[in-house]
Amino acid sequence: MRLISATLAATLLAGPALGFTPERAGILVDALRANDCAMSGAEAPEALGPLGLDPMEVQAFVDTLFGAGLVTLSDDMETLSLVPMLCEAEGEASMAMIVQAFAAQEAQIERWLPEFAPERGAELVATLRGAECVLSDERARELLPPLGFTPVEVRDIVAVMVDGEMAVVSEDGAELRLTDSVCAGDPAADAPVFATLIATWEERHPLEAELPAEGAGE
Repeated sequence: MRLISATLAATLLAGPALGFTPERAGILVDALRANDCAMSGAEAPEALGPLGLDPMEVQAFVDTLFGAGLVTLSDDMETLSLVPMLCEAEGEASMAMIVQAFAAQEAQIERWLPEFAPERGAELVATLRGAECVLSDERARELLPPLGFTPVEVRDIVAVMVDGEMAVVSEDGAELRLTDSVCAGDPAADAPVFATLIATWEERHPLEAELPAEGAGE
C-alpha cells in the first residue's frame, strides 16, 4: 500500500476536480482493459509511463475507482483488476462509470478535514526520526501497526505534514521523508505545530479556492 492516497494527492494538487479528470483516469482504465483487465505493480511502470501517467496520478485514480467499487486489489495488494462491469464496458458506458466515481470522490474530499490528535502526529514524526527520518512502504508496514496507526490515520497525518512542509513524499508515493529542519527539530514542538496546522486548515484551504467555479469551462 502506498503512503500516498487520493486525499493526499488532492491536497497537493488542489483536489481531483482541478488536478485529476475522468478522462485521465480513462487512460488508466483503457490500459488495464488492454492488459486483460488486470495489471501487477511490476507491470505498471512500463505499461503506464509511456501514457504520461505518473505514479501519484495512478494512485489517486486507483483510490477513486476502488472507492466506487470499480476495481479490486489482490490479497497481496500487488495486482489491480477491473471489475467485470467496467472490464466489459467501452466508450461512453465506461466513461459514465468513471465520471460517477469522480463525483463521489469529490463529495468526500469537499468534506475532508484533518481530525487526528496532534499527539498522534508527533508520534508519527518520532517514528520517522527513529528510522533516520525516512519511512518507506516496507518500513511503514513493519513499524506502524504495532503503534496502532491505521492506513487512514497515516494518510491524514501525512497530508498535514506535507502541506505544512514538515515532510515530502517521493514521486512514486512510496517513501515519506522529514524535511531537514523537522528531522533535527525539538520533539517537544511537534504536537503544537500539528495543533496549529490542524486548527488553521480551513483558513489555509478555503473550500471555494479548491473547487472550480460553477459553470467554469463551459
